[in-house]
Amino acid sequence: MDLVTRLLMVSALALPVISAKPTFEKSGVVIIPRADCRADGGKLSAGFRATRWGMYDLMIEGTADAGLKAMLNGQGPVAAGSRPGHLGSYYMEKAGPCVIELNGTAGEVTALRLVPACEGRAVMPEKGKAIELDARDCRISGVMLRYEPKPKKLCIGFWGNPEDYPVWNYTVVTPGRYEVVLTQGCGRGAGGSKAVLETAGTSLEFTVKDTGGYQNWIDVSLGEVTFAEAGSQQLSVKVLKKARGIMDIRRIVLKPVK
Repeated sequence: MDLVTRLLMVSALALPVISAKPTFEKSGVVIIPRADCRADGGKLSAGFRATRWGMYDLMIEGTADAGLKAMLNGQGPVAAGSRPGHLGSYYMEKAGPCVIELNGTAGEVTALRLVPACEGRAVMPEKGKAIELDARDCRISGVMLRYEPKPKKLCIGFWGNPEDYPVWNYTVVTPGRYEVVLTQGCGRGAGGSKAVLETAGTSLEFTVKDTGGYQNWIDVSLGEVTFAEAGSQQLSVKVLKKARGIMDIRRIVLKPVK
């Protein structure tokens, strides 16, 4: 056997097996049925092609032993499981081939489920201060949109699918009126998309501005929102009409109006 043939065989063995045909829901949830998994003793594995990188919660449907451990592309969880059926939070470094391995007794596991998860934290501002919603603190609902962690970006990007959208969970400590300021960028000639920011029962529609580059950031005041009382809130930004491109978002700040 010559060297070239040996190298080709090694390369083939190193490639993940893309055997599963998962369901990709609009929310970005990936569902892999048990029938698409490979069973080998106490190990259950499945390979598929992911559409986006980012943080995911790995869930199982059905039942399994408490000692079940999982790996995603050879890596363990970033955070341990926190509820029944939750095997942990895993970071997928890039889109493309992905392999999930379960070690232990899978028992009556009927499906694997990858759910897009927040890469940052729930937002809890100081009393009387602005509420800062950084890109990293959102959860993605979608199949392409993702958080981009490179230092010059630190934003939500790859927004090619108008059905994708980001969602932030945050807490209002001080009720009252707040100005909503969006930090956005958009490529030259790609502006003009119509979008809406929704939170606390208020919808603020706006037109995405062309900034000459997706990382050329500008702050845009979208209007005001009023919180009648303190408590948990959710904020989303959705596309109403896509132009040539959509936008990147670096942060959203809710500033108290005095």
